[in-house]
Amino acid sequence: MRIGLIDVDGHHFPNFALMKIANFHKTAGDTVEWVNYLKHYDKVYQSKVFTFTSDIQTPVQADESLKGGTRYKMYGELFCEDMEPEYFLYPQYPAAYGFLTRGCIRRCRWCIVPEKEGGIRPYRDIETVLQGRKTAILMDNNVLASNHGLKQLEKIIDLKCKVDFNQGLDNRLVTDEIAKMLSKIKWIRYIRFAYDTVRSVEPLLSATEKLNRYGVKKLQDIRLCTCKGD
Repeated sequence: MRIGLIDVDGHHFPNFALMKIANFHKTAGDTVEWVNYLKHYDKVYQSKVFTFTSDIQTPVQADESLKGGTRYKMYGELFCEDMEPEYFLYPQYPAAYGFLTRGCIRRCRWCIVPEKEGGIRPYRDIETVLQGRKTAILMDNNVLASNHGLKQLEKIIDLKCKVDFNQGLDNRLVTDEIAKMLSKIKWIRYIRFAYDTVRSVEPLLSATEKLNRYGVKKLQDIRLCTCKGD
């Protein structure tokens, strides 16, 4: 079969679902490519993550066209969830992309994660995510809330790979032991903390103080990820 893919958000950040779909079809022997609107396809997949992205208006030539993703409000498990992502789609991004855990212990009113993924649970091992690469962008929602996640942090330290938790870490969960662990990790740029509400100020200051004791002293070593909250 000829399979066409459309990253509705553009190619500014790898679309994890499309990468898995690509691997599924390549493994089945199908031809997989970004859609060329002049070609006809047996099946086309469109995926959209962000609400601010406009839908594709160009007609698609396909026997079957499927839409999916968070911003189409399709939260079911991907049919090829067990597949690992295929990286040929995004050669401009050398890092590995993935999750060590899925879900979250929080129920922030603005966040779709509880509805989409449920409670925190193990998902992948860091070596599975890396696939031989030396850096990884990890999109976990609350890795510090998971025993599996904490064990993976220890493994990241042992592997000496560089990582970025781009959704931000939960500063409320930073104990002295966790701060010591975070100080040993090789960060791609810096440690990110979620800063979603004014109630985050005190635990953020506490987490920063703990990190300072273990050598994370420069302000530029820490960044805040903000979201519209209370």
